[in-house]
Amino acid sequence: MDTAVQAGGGRQRSPRIFRFALAAGFISWVALLILSSTWDLRFSLNVADASAFYGKLVSRFGEMPAWLAVAACVFVLVRGRKEGSRLRRYRPLAAAVLIVALAEPLLVTQSLKFLWGRVRPRNLGPGLSAYTPFYLPAGPGAGESFPSGHVAMAFSVAPLAFYAVRYMGRARGLVIWIFVLAYGLAVAWGRILAGAHFPSDCIFSAGLTLLVAAVVSATAFREPTDSRRSSSLTSRTVDGMLPANDTD
Repeated sequence: MDTAVQAGGGRQRSPRIFRFALAAGFISWVALLILSSTWDLRFSLNVADASAFYGKLVSRFGEMPAWLAVAACVFVLVRGRKEGSRLRRYRPLAAAVLIVALAEPLLVTQSLKFLWGRVRPRNLGPGLSAYTPFYLPAGPGAGESFPSGHVAMAFSVAPLAFYAVRYMGRARGLVIWIFVLAYGLAVAWGRILAGAHFPSDCIFSAGLTLLVAAVVSATAFREPTDSRRSSSLTSRTVDGMLPANDTD
């Protein structure tokens, strides 16, 4: 059976509980965005330092762990196609990470960057007249502050945490969640410190990526009774992108 259930006997989750948690997460995300808009500019002006070493470090290497995870997932998808491969059971997890990385950081975030047009904190200039709150687009070409691609990419590994909670136990899942959140927040702080983003840019990217990851993970990690429907996300999407591979 080509499902993630083989990895450790996942527990059945109530769709009602999942929908409630998703709604609660969405409301909290929106509330945090609204609150951040009141101190967005002031906070950025107080902490931004274009010469800060940590900000430069994150700007250059902050996405690297996430890209390494994506590369590992591609390897699992390709090598796990062969019947009997030990990697086969992890293909739903690999597919979930890959789909989130393609959908949010690469498609949604990059499109919004171009269309929304928000000036970065370090490029505001004298008088700060170029500043706009996150909810008011300035238009294409104005800037690329909103939303944060680095933060979206960092949180694209969130399916690993959803998988760990379901199949590795709550204790281990909590540890993985701590690592995922710490990684994402560390990248967000580095980008704010570098003057590349306002807090609201990072909050938007983090929240949207986590919501997308939750939906994708819930579909990819469904229980055996729903395996036919859940397999469509993994097999049709992934197998359509990958060449045939008959060797392990």
